[in-house]
Amino acid sequence: MKILPSLFCFIYVTTFTACSPLFVMQAAVEESKILLKRKEISDLVKQDEVDAELKQKLQLVLDARSFGESIGLTPKGSFTKFSKVDKDVLVWVLAGSKQTSFDVYTWWFPIVGHVPYKGYFSKTDAERAAWKLSWRGYETFIRGAEALSTLGWFDDPILSTTLKNEDSWIVNTVLHESLHSTVWIPNHVTFNESLANFFGFQGTIDFYRSQNDQVKIKQSKESLRREFELGRAVEKLYADLDKLYKSEISEDEKLRRREIIFAKSLSPIKAKYPKLKILKTINNSEILQLKFYLTSLELFQRLYIKNNGDYAKFLSAIETLREKLKAESESDPFKLLEELIDN
Repeated sequence: MKILPSLFCFIYVTTFTACSPLFVMQAAVEESKILLKRKEISDLVKQDEVDAELKQKLQLVLDARSFGESIGLTPKGSFTKFSKVDKDVLVWVLAGSKQTSFDVYTWWFPIVGHVPYKGYFSKTDAERAAWKLSWRGYETFIRGAEALSTLGWFDDPILSTTLKNEDSWIVNTVLHESLHSTVWIPNHVTFNESLANFFGFQGTIDFYRSQNDQVKIKQSKESLRREFELGRAVEKLYADLDKLYKSEISEDEKLRRREIIFAKSLSPIKAKYPKLKILKTINNSEILQLKFYLTSLELFQRLYIKNNGDYAKFLSAIETLREKLKAESESDPFKLLEELIDN
């Protein structure tokens, strides 16, 4: 399974309060490289010298984007252009959590609020920052990201790092990122990412339904089913560990018992999906990163089903929830969503 850290987020380069001037300059330079390399996809797909496979994938991006607009997404100018990135990983995303608690380290950025991860264009920089966090008592986790969202502030291009993936993942990426451009609720990363994660997978199914591609429909349904299974496993693991961490036993005993819980909770999912590349060893930061994308996915599915697959109504409900959170900023968005579904 791939986790798409879609918002690392470029918005932070607009402020000097969120990071050092040196980091701001580096991020601005790297983002500028991406933006300056943009080429219109509509032109590229007409050029004879462009590789046929690349043309096919670029056309798929336009088709997925058009589908997204038809169901109520507002990608603005994003995914109309292509940028070639001369590396396999776009950014390295760092997260940190305490070893015997889910006390996550957060960074604050304008517009998006507090977020539990931060992106670096250099793996060395990410590792250096991780080392500093470890000295402050945090267990760290670094993962590569192939795509990003600027939440509509810039016209995000599709990147070569994304196009190396299979077709269904490209569609998923376009829909996931376009959802972020359409709606983002500040200070509620888990809700935003889980929403976009569900939307990307379910939207991919419906995209292929619109194309009557039965093979891809079946494959996309299987992908969503696997996502649900992994989500349930991660949520159970989190709940069991959180209970352990809040107990009165010693730190050493917590460290010993968490290994037992980790193995027991994940053995069924690992047996079913032996090629799973995540959760090889216990790391609270990795568990939290997964939870950001996999929380209450069935709740979003319930909203989808309640509205009979009508995305306009689905997005309207999310917008209603967003407005409600403006007045009730401390409320749990998942509980508010459940109330909207049940009413």
